Order: sequence, then C-alpha cells, then structure tokens
Amino acid sequence: MIGKPGGSDLKLAEVPLKAETNFIFFPGNNTPNWIRAAVAVYWIGFAVFIVRIVRGVGLPRFSTRPDIEAAITVFALLSAISVFYAFTIMRLSAGKLWARNLALLFTAYLIITSLYHLSAHGLSSDQNNAMGLIIIAAETAAGLFLLTSESTAWFKSKIS
Repeated sequence: MIGKPGGSDLKLAEVPLKAETNFIFFPGNNTPNWIRAAVAVYWIGFAVFIVRIVRGVGLPRFSTRPDIEAAITVFALLSAISVFYAFTIMRLSAGKLWARNLALLFTAYLIITSLYHLSAHGLSSDQNNAMGLIIIAAETAAGLFLLTSESTAWFKSKIS
C-alpha cells in the first residue's frame, strides 16, 4: 500500500514461485508395458538421430566467414531440435498427454516423409538404408503402442 509521501507505508507482498519439473527418463513400474516399450523405442531412435547428425554433419571447413556462420546456425538448430526431442520423450515418460500427441505427430511425419523418399529415390538413398528403415518401423510400432486402449486410459488418468 502506498501511503504518504516520504513515509514507509509500502508493503511488499511475497509471491512464492515454485515450478517443479521431475526429469523422468523412463516410466515407473505402474506404467503399462506398451508405454514403457514405446519410450524405450523413442530413446533408441533419439540415440540413432544424434549419431546420424554427428556422422552426417562432421566438421565444417571454416574457410570463410559465411561458413562459420552457417555452421553455428546449423549447430544451434540441431541442438534445439535435439533438446526438444529429448524433453518430449521425458514428458511422455511422465504421462503428459501433449507429449503423446506430439510424439504421434512426429511419428506420422516420419512415416510420411519416409514413404515419400522411398517412392522418389528407392532403397539406394542415404536416408533409406537398413538402419533408417528399422528405426522407422520401430517408431511406427511405438506410435501404435501409444494408441492402445490401455495406454490411452493411462494418459487420461494422469490428467487429473
């Protein structure tokens, strides 16, 4: 409250801000097995994603200033995507419905783009090698695991 000028009637209100985030990498024992399997597949897909980025990007030559700026931009974008991907998997482990929906959306996008690359380039493309097809099949199965009635009921029970 502000009172008289020069007086000390100013009262400060303390507002407690408490935001707690638990980093859950794998679901607990009370989680349905379908979800536990899906989270494990998504973590494996994440690891393959990181390995492919490191192997595919390599070290830039840095011969000119635009090369350095481009390398920093690519590194920043890939880092942001990787952090967001890992965060989504952790929230999926915690039973967040938005994370499940985002994982399903990402899986659908992966399937559509993979089918496009298969039809456009065939199996000879770098993106359509054996490891890529195995990951696509595994993540498709993980997406189906998240759509089972048991999984849906578990996610809906976590909302309240």
